[in-house]
Amino acid sequence: MTEETPTLPIPTVHFDTSALAPKERFDAWHQNMSVFFDLAAFDGGKPKTDMNGKITACNLGEAVFGVTRSDAQLFERQSVKIARDHMDHILVQVFLEGGGITDRDEKISAGDMFVIDLDKAHAMKTTAFKNLTLVLPRVSIPDLSELLSSLHGQRLSAQNPMIRFMGEHLKALWQNVPDMNASEAAGMLNGSLGLMESWLSHDGRLVSDSTPDVSVALGKSIKQHIERHLSEPMTPQKLVKQFRISRSQIYRIFAPYGGVARYIWERRMIRSRYMLTKSAFNHMTVGSVGYACGFLSESHFSRTFKSRFGVSPSEVRLTEQDANVMERDLCDRGPLFPSWISELPKNSSISIQP
Repeated sequence: MTEETPTLPIPTVHFDTSALAPKERFDAWHQNMSVFFDLAAFDGGKPKTDMNGKITACNLGEAVFGVTRSDAQLFERQSVKIARDHMDHILVQVFLEGGGITDRDEKISAGDMFVIDLDKAHAMKTTAFKNLTLVLPRVSIPDLSELLSSLHGQRLSAQNPMIRFMGEHLKALWQNVPDMNASEAAGMLNGSLGLMESWLSHDGRLVSDSTPDVSVALGKSIKQHIERHLSEPMTPQKLVKQFRISRSQIYRIFAPYGGVARYIWERRMIRSRYMLTKSAFNHMTVGSVGYACGFLSESHFSRTFKSRFGVSPSEVRLTEQDANVMERDLCDRGPLFPSWISELPKNSSISIQP
């Protein structure tokens, strides 16, 4: 008779501000939410101290999945925060109750879906709401992340049957998580992400009309080439010659990113931010980081970096030690939910050897 392999339960956390003294509630709420966003009152002012907020979340290993309930407020993620916390995750949300107004003046209602790429700026004024959020590290879903990132900040209306189908699928997954062990949940998550990628890849109403009709494999090869050669001069003309394709093909591939030059520029920005926030590269000067990412002078690199992130490369580097201490504190003694987020994989497309 063989022994059954023991199954591990799914780690789950419950947080509720009502368990705290009224004057402590907002600070505790902010401590949990600041892993993603800066918070303010609905009108942009100081939030009330007595904040009502609840989180029930489970750790699926490669993702965090949970339900959030809260009072009305303003969620913001601007360039300075993006530069300093270097989170590289995608949030997929289904609004179960309430909604809000996005920075594109789109009204989000119950039933709608919403995607947030944490590498992009975002602001949203919510009513009192309840939503289901799936936190996905980009490294775990490189192909799906591109599809989701193209939907950043857009209202995905529940009037679209595909959106309703995806929303109902995520709700069914959440409802069944309590009956699963960790292995079963991981399998269900992988299946759900596969379905989501298939849906988004084949539904022209969700994916931009400019999605290239050339080989997906070709697009991946060009992006991998760009990533390996960010320190070198690159132009659309050189890439056309390198891959023996037409100018129209390469422009269609990169149209969702604002063009080839914009894509290369953005990848250089992400690469340099990564290097500035990792202790493995502390031996390099700011100028050396700039050169390694394709900039010809330190002054040009510093100006460009600040225009993208709102802070200088030197300021980002100076905050690195404090940020590392804060992350260790979260893992050692802080709230469980943000520590789970911090422990998820980051920086998917960065492959630099120190």
